[in-house]
Amino acid sequence: MNKSKKIVIATVAVFLCLCLTCASVIVLRNKRNNPPVKASGQSKISESSTQSTTEALTESATESKPETATKETTTQKPAPKPEPEPNTSKPEKPTKPYKPSEDYTFSPGHKIAGALPKNTAVSGSWFDDAVFVGDSVSLKLTMYESSVDRLGKAQFLTAGSLSATNALWDVSDRSVHPKYKGKKQKVEDSIAQMKGVKKVYIMLGMNDINAVGSKNGIKNFEKLCNNILKKSPNVQIYVQSVTPLIKGSKSSVAKEGKLNNKTIYEYNKKLAALAEKRGWYFVNVSEVMYDDNGYLKRDYCGDPDGMGLHFTNAGCKAWIDYLLTHTP
Repeated sequence: MNKSKKIVIATVAVFLCLCLTCASVIVLRNKRNNPPVKASGQSKISESSTQSTTEALTESATESKPETATKETTTQKPAPKPEPEPNTSKPEKPTKPYKPSEDYTFSPGHKIAGALPKNTAVSGSWFDDAVFVGDSVSLKLTMYESSVDRLGKAQFLTAGSLSATNALWDVSDRSVHPKYKGKKQKVEDSIAQMKGVKKVYIMLGMNDINAVGSKNGIKNFEKLCNNILKKSPNVQIYVQSVTPLIKGSKSSVAKEGKLNNKTIYEYNKKLAALAEKRGWYFVNVSEVMYDDNGYLKRDYCGDPDGMGLHFTNAGCKAWIDYLLTHTP
C-alpha cells in the first residue's frame, strides 16, 4: 500500500471516532435533562413518606409528654379516697312476741256471715254418713263421742298436730296423717275407702296459723278439700270454724304470737268466705265457745295452765249440741 492510501484510511478512522464521541455526549446530555417518569414518582413518594413519618413521630412524642407528667403527678400525690356516705336508714325494730290484749272483744255474738243458722235439732243418725277430720282438738271429740254415742255412726280421722298443710305431705314414718283401719295414709285416700260417706266435717287451722300463717293456711285448706273431692266427688264439705284460746294461753305467745284469738277469728272469716265461694257449708262452732271477753270459756278448757285450747267433756258436749242444731 502506498503512503497516500494509508493517510486516507487514518483520516477516515479519526473522523469516525469523533462522530461516535459526539453522539455519546449528546445521549448523556439528553438523559440528564429528561430523567424517566417512574424514577421521578418514586422519589416523590419516598420523600413524602419520610416527611409523614417524621411528623408522626414528632406528634407522638409531643402527646406522650403530658401523659408521663400526669402519671408522675398521680404517683406522687394519690387522689384521696371518698368518704363513705352516712347510713340514714332506720334500724329494724326487734320482733316482740304477741301478747293478746286482755280486754279484746269481737263483734257482738261472735257471728260470722254465711254460717249455717240454728235449726231444729236432728237425731244422731243424721251423722251416720259423716266423717270428722281434725287435729288434737277434734281428737278429744273422738274420745268423748265414743263414750256418749250422740253422733250416730260418724267416723273420725283425727291426729295430734294435723293441719291442712302437713295433710298434703307424703305419708312417712314421721308424718302425722291419721290412721284408718290401722294404716296411716292421706286423708283423701281414707275417705275414698269408707263406704257410704256423704258428709265431710273438717276442722283444721290451729296448726296452720302457727306454721304458715292465715293466707297460706287457707290455700292449703282448699287444696286438701280439692283432693278429697277428686277421690270422692259425691261428698259434701262442712267447714267447721277453729275454736278460741283460753285467757292467758301459752299458745298465744308461742312462735311470735301468730296464734291468738284475733288471728283465729280472722281466719274463720276467711274460711266462711271460701266456703261460700265453693258452695260448701260453714259451721261456726266457735261462737258457742267464747266467754264475754272473747276467750275460750274456762270450764270448756282441759288445759288452762298449758296450751289453753283443748276441751273438757263440757266443751265437747256444747260442740255436739251445736252440730245437732246447725244442719242444712
